[in-house]
Amino acid sequence: MNKITTISTIRHGQTDYNSENRYAGLIDVPLNKKGIEDAKNAALKLCNHKLDVVVTSKLTRAIHTSHLLAAGRNIQVIENKLCNERNYGRMQGLTFTEVEEVRPQILYVKLNNDFHSLNPPEGETFPALRRRAKSFSRFIFENYTGCNVLVVSSSAFMQQLHGIFRNTNWKESLRDEIHNLDFTTFTFKGNRLIGENAITLNRSEES
Repeated sequence: MNKITTISTIRHGQTDYNSENRYAGLIDVPLNKKGIEDAKNAALKLCNHKLDVVVTSKLTRAIHTSHLLAAGRNIQVIENKLCNERNYGRMQGLTFTEVEEVRPQILYVKLNNDFHSLNPPEGETFPALRRRAKSFSRFIFENYTGCNVLVVSSSAFMQQLHGIFRNTNWKESLRDEIHNLDFTTFTFKGNRLIGENAITLNRSEES
């Protein structure tokens, strides 16, 4: 019999890099004050959402968000580097404007009025990120089939993870705009997606 598995995803709370329009990537940026308060408020909204386990990236902003969401609940929080944010290479730490001066020139694809870097110097391409997201998806299904799982990570990684769940390619997955504390639940029967629901837990967040 095919078991029902729910995999929910949530992007971490706000960081100063978000508000400053900087690429964070693998830089271990902490939540700022707003990010902490927003995550606490999100936890209240999710208090009745059944969870068996939380899987977070190994970056502080996701780990802190995970523990705030799981506070007061007997839920195991597991760190997994497979769901770390995309490595933006030499773009990391730079503002969107400063990146324009990086050489060799970075190529972009524009989707939904947003620009996505194709060749970050010394960074991770989208096909490479997609392969990592596939490995993470296998990890979830191999270890938590039949469970209610929450994944806490960052936007670029979760775009590709969502694309795997929806069976869209890496480019089409970039249309999925994921803001801080956006919450999406995918319901599977066996390995087949049978439902999806999304809510924004922080509607004032635009970064």
